[in-house]
Amino acid sequence: MAKPTTFKGSKLYISLGNGATPEVFTAPCGITSRGLAMTKDVTDVTVPDCDDPDAPSWVERDVSSFSGEVSGSGILAAEAWTTWRTAFLDTDARNARVGIEAPPAQHGGYFAGSMHLTSLNLTGDIGEKISVTITLQSNGELVWVPST
Repeated sequence: MAKPTTFKGSKLYISLGNGATPEVFTAPCGITSRGLAMTKDVTDVTVPDCDDPDAPSWVERDVSSFSGEVSGSGILAAEAWTTWRTAFLDTDARNARVGIEAPPAQHGGYFAGSMHLTSLNLTGDIGEKISVTITLQSNGELVWVPST
């Protein structure tokens, strides 16, 4: 058996655009756990067998929509607080990237697109640091951009 090439968890990143021209993307400090969930909705259609209408039918599915959700959690870094707070309070979506930092030969690249910061959760216990959990949801198409 050949050993697979794997990625370290730190190579999965989330970065937000600053809206400037040219736009600069930075990964807010403190996020230690990151996730990307891509979903597609389908429409089910039951297709009968024309030669044997009494036979069980098979269900065929057509894709009706795609969606992406990015999650992250970690320690709230003071340097990132303004970024998270303003992104949440802004009613406009922001450009974001979520991807795998790796050379092209290792299939690196990122999904890019407009996203809303839909969830910003802070928790803090006495004697501990404040933790942050965020959720971004796609606002339209997310495009895969391979590493160059």
